[in-house]
Order: sequence, then structure tokens, then C-alpha cells
Amino acid sequence: MKIAMFTDTYIPQANGVATSVHVFRKYLEKRGHEVYVVAPAGPDDDVNVLKVKGLTWPTETQHKLAIAFSSRLRNFIKERKIEILHSHDPFVLGFRALKMQEEFSIPHVHTYHTLLVEYRHYIPKPFTPSRKMVENFSAWFCNMVNSVIAPTEEIKKELLSYGVRRRIHVIPTGIDTETFSKPKRDIRKMLNLKGKKVLLYVGRLAKEKNVSFLLEVMKRMEKGVLLLMVGDGPERERLEEKAREERLNIIFTGRVPREELVDFYHAADIFVFASLTETQGLVVLESLSSGTPVVAIARKGIKNVLENGRGALLINEENVDAFSEKVKMLLQDEKLLERMREEGKKYVHEKWAMDVMVEKLEKVYEEAIEEGKIDVSIPVINMRKFMERMRFFK
Repeated sequence: MKIAMFTDTYIPQANGVATSVHVFRKYLEKRGHEVYVVAPAGPDDDVNVLKVKGLTWPTETQHKLAIAFSSRLRNFIKERKIEILHSHDPFVLGFRALKMQEEFSIPHVHTYHTLLVEYRHYIPKPFTPSRKMVENFSAWFCNMVNSVIAPTEEIKKELLSYGVRRRIHVIPTGIDTETFSKPKRDIRKMLNLKGKKVLLYVGRLAKEKNVSFLLEVMKRMEKGVLLLMVGDGPERERLEEKAREERLNIIFTGRVPREELVDFYHAADIFVFASLTETQGLVVLESLSSGTPVVAIARKGIKNVLENGRGALLINEENVDAFSEKVKMLLQDEKLLERMREEGKKYVHEKWAMDVMVEKLEKVYEEAIEEGKIDVSIPVINMRKFMERMRFFK
């Protein structure tokens, strides 16, 4: 099959959506498919990535809102004889995928990666939409495509509650276990962490990730425990200031290239995760695959992804004391920690192998091609005027 993936974020950007697109592309290509990516970012030497212009969000400088002009995209799709469209965001590139679906009668699959209702605060006032508006928009977009993919059963239920009527398939992003099997660098030695108990968080430093919760956890840890915060985001400056004021033992590394994350996973004793909004939470599975146990809050996608006791200890509610006690229990029991390391790796190999997930995706594509064109009528967006009007973008 000749597949075109539309996404507002792609490698070298480090986030769950970029990782998902990259890993699925890698495994689809292994199985003989031609996969092209339309995105505002991508490796400079990748001829199968059509890089489009983008506007930078004022609060998220590492992310761009893609601007894809129709004529260039139309030629790209036509010349490569694309057979299936796969959108990963319902925004400008999602609309362009719908437009290509309409113009060329190409089947279209959409993955609903992000609980958009939890990200409304990134749209500046007075443009901030209500929760109901976001739910209605999500349902409208999903009902325009052949099939929808949800990362977990929890997200499928959420979409059904919005009013999505199209087929919804649950296909999580699998883990490329080979990538996380062996580190290349000794982070403990590089950062002089000898003798320390190391906790690790990997992800964006943003409000919806509930990172402040982890600072509260650190207040309850002994002096020999250190937290590595790997990532960047709009909350970083505030979190660093708070950590200094509270004299917390935290190292903020900033953004780390994706290929180097394995080194940090292997350097940690425990991965800690307090996000309440995840659709899946790939980082927790990457940590388990690296042999690092996880302590997390069992909300949204996380409770569908992790099994308590299989490399992870889960807290059912947002309780700092309960979370802290689980962390302390693991740090104080080396035999339990070792058992959890092995159990976590086994769990990922058994349930989250990428080969299984890509087979499921192939079947969804085949069903969409068999079904054929879905009739849609897409509003015309003048992208040049749109760019001029969006004054709050840089």
C-alpha cells in the first residue's frame, strides 16, 4: 500500500504522537509498504517527508501549527498515487487530509491521539473554546472518515460519548523493544549520580502532565533520592523556581533527543508518572521495556495500559502520600525492585510488541480501501488569510 500520514508533529520532536507516527511508519515499511509523512518537521535527509510551513504557538515554541497549501500537497498525493490517508491530528493537516479524501476519493483513517478537551488552555482568550465545542468538533471530524483509531478502550468510550458513529478500532502504539534493550551511555556516571536513588520523569513540562504533583512527592523523599526531569515545556521555568525555593533534589535536563532517552530509562531506579490526561502514555511502556519499574496514577489511558504488579505500582487516586509510599516501598526493597524489573520487560514483550499492532493497522487500512470513498464536503480555508488573522502566533 501507498500510505500518506498527516501529522502536526514528527521526529525529531519528542512526544507521543511523533513517536507513534515514526514507529508505525518504520514497521509498515518493514512489511513492504510505501509510507509518506506530511508534517511541519522531519529529518532533513528524508525524501519521503513533505515538510510544510508552520506557525509557532506562543506558549509551545517547539510545536507548530502546520500550514499546508493545497497545490503543493495535491501534487504530492497525485504523483505518489496514494491509496490511503492517515491523519493524526484534526487541525489544519487533518482538514487537508479530508480535502484530499474529497478530491481524490481516497479512503481516510484517523487516529485520535489526544484528549483535546484537556488542552483547551493552550488557545489564548478570547478564542478558548468550551468543552462542548471541542467534543462536538472531535465527533464531527471523526464522523467524516472511514475509520477511527483510539489508543485505548477508555478513549474509545470517550469518543462514543461525543457522538462518534464511525467504526472505532482500539490499536495502541506498540513498543520497539530492541530500541530500549541496551543503553549507549552511562548517565549515572555523566551526571555524578553514584550512590543516589534515581527517580525519572520523561515528558513535556506542562500543566496537563501534572508535574507539580511530582515535586510534592519529592518533598517526602529522603536526601539520597534524586529526580531527573527529562523534557521541556511552558511550565519548566515555574517548576525550576519552585524546586529551588523548596531545595528539592531535582535535575532538569531540558529536551533530550529521542534516541538518547534509552540511556535515561536505564539510569533510573523508578519511573514516576502523574499525568491525568494520557490517551496511552508511551513513556511508561518504554520505561518498562528498559527494565525500569513504574509508579503512576491510574487515570484515563494509563489504567488501560499498565497492570498493577506487572512492572508497575498504580495509585487509584491523586494522593501524594499514597504515591510517595509506593515509591519508598520499591526503593527500600531491592528484591521487589528486581522482580518488578523483570516482570515489566516480560509484560511489554507479551502484550505490547509492535509487530502485533502493525498487523491490526494493516487490517484497518484494508477495510477502509474495501469500503472506498466517504462523501464529505469540506469548508474552504484560505490559509494565507488564516495566517494573517492569527495575530497571536509568532
